[in-house]
Amino acid sequence: MWKFVVWNVLTIAFFQGCSAEFSDIFDEELFVKPLPDKFVYSYFQFTTRWELGKNDSLLHTNLVPRPLAELFYHFGIQELHLSFTYGLWRYESWGYPVTDAGPGAEVWAWFEPTSDQASIDHRWKMLCGTLSGLFCASLSFIDPSNTYEPVYSLRPQTHHFPGQAEPILRYAALPREIVCTENLTPWAKLLPCRSREGLVSLLVPDSIYSSNYHSLGVHMRKLCANSACSEFQLEVKQTVNVVQDLRLFGGPNWSLRKLFGQGMEGSCALAATSNVYIDVTDNNGIDVSQKPDETILSVRGGARTELQRFDVKQFEAVMAKGRRAMFNVAVMDKRDPNVIIVAGPPPIFAKRFILGVGQERGKIVTHITNAHWGALDLIVFENIPWFVPIYLHTLTIRHGSTRIEPAFLHYTPGVQRERPYGLEVAFRIPARATVELSIDFDYIFLKWQEYPPDANHGHYIPSSIISLLLSSARNYTSIPREAALFRDSFNATQVAGYFLQIRTESLLLTLPTPDFSMPYNVICLACTVVALAFGPIHNISTKRIVAKGKEASKTSLGEKVKQFFKGKSKQTKENPTASTEDLNAPDTE
Repeated sequence: MWKFVVWNVLTIAFFQGCSAEFSDIFDEELFVKPLPDKFVYSYFQFTTRWELGKNDSLLHTNLVPRPLAELFYHFGIQELHLSFTYGLWRYESWGYPVTDAGPGAEVWAWFEPTSDQASIDHRWKMLCGTLSGLFCASLSFIDPSNTYEPVYSLRPQTHHFPGQAEPILRYAALPREIVCTENLTPWAKLLPCRSREGLVSLLVPDSIYSSNYHSLGVHMRKLCANSACSEFQLEVKQTVNVVQDLRLFGGPNWSLRKLFGQGMEGSCALAATSNVYIDVTDNNGIDVSQKPDETILSVRGGARTELQRFDVKQFEAVMAKGRRAMFNVAVMDKRDPNVIIVAGPPPIFAKRFILGVGQERGKIVTHITNAHWGALDLIVFENIPWFVPIYLHTLTIRHGSTRIEPAFLHYTPGVQRERPYGLEVAFRIPARATVELSIDFDYIFLKWQEYPPDANHGHYIPSSIISLLLSSARNYTSIPREAALFRDSFNATQVAGYFLQIRTESLLLTLPTPDFSMPYNVICLACTVVALAFGPIHNISTKRIVAKGKEASKTSLGEKVKQFFKGKSKQTKENPTASTEDLNAPDTE
């Protein structure tokens, strides 16, 4: 008995020591928002914040995943962003997501400042290779030929103190990357509760990958507590964006169980808070199955948002009362199904496409529409691969027949097989107007080894990034840059403006391709000729001709069979009536 008591005391002391040693907090949040045209947007956010002191090491972690902490330790990173996205976000009808991402894979990182650029390139290559193995992705294909360093479009979200050098940025995108379960599984294993319990248990692959749009994200940053950065906070944020079509579920009514195929067996035991937010703004005629723990009215930037908060931990303590119970929230839409609700367009959205006839010269065109009541200043970042040579003198920005002069322009010419083309252009778009930005390019021939296996499918051009500050927060759901949790965005009015980034479509470009069947035909013909000629030539060159005497040949089995049947037929011809005469002979006895 005394051994059992001692063991319990030691166990309690051990866990108390661990909790005292690590000052990290884990929070999980889910935001669900109905969209026009019978779509539902779900945003999952799992945030871990770790207060580190002077003597703390990133190699000894508690709730923060050690593989991600080691990236900061070994590669000298101050900030890291990674996303895997399938589908296209429809800004014109859906508004803006909480976190934006381009199609395919996108990664950028801020490294600690140094004068050795070769060291940064080496660390960037090693970082992409490590992320490739960690998330089962093709990030190892990132090299200097598709890496760029934007100057104005991407800014660090970490603390910057006077007198400190600027961190060094590296950015790359793989628009051809396919997102599948092999990316979701290692992503979920980085969470404290993995995929067993909590909000992450709703992320069933069948429901996620049958949606219209889904995006996985990992966002990390190191925030300094003082100017010397002797004490800092490591923030790890894992996000999931999912858009689902309610018409595939048989009607306008929806629930968590209906959207994700199952309910939720409580919250993560290691989470400090576990909240579900339902957007019920201007949704008259909609009933929620449960009474919320809190109704939140958020007003910022002239936009009013009404949210209902459901505390999963409170549900476990009060409703379930220690028993295993499934948490589920259902929404019943009692409005007339024949009435179509048309939402107003967001302040700004864009479309991108390719123009041109033939395979000699084309044009990349971006249409940017400003639906806001005032003019907007924005920056457009174009990351063009090296195999699409663009002409800077053909860059035009037009509003109807009026040409708009850019406020500033930053252009980096590309080098074939070494560096992509980079273009950052800033200009002002008038109110209630659509502006066309276009630039010409050439179609070129590549080396036959540089074509993908499905060469006739084409090559992808990464999406462009449009950055601006909005004076209004209409259709805006993003979290402030200085905040960590989703609840920090409630009533978070920003006087300087609301920072917004939107990404356009990735373009599919069909380059001139050689006839890849000709090498195949030549190889087949050459191999056939060699195979037919090899045998006789090998026999003639390796065997000796020797004269042999005549010997009595042995009769084969086939010859014996032939002789047997020949003898039978010969005997029948010589005495054809022998059997007949014997039968008709008189009986002499």
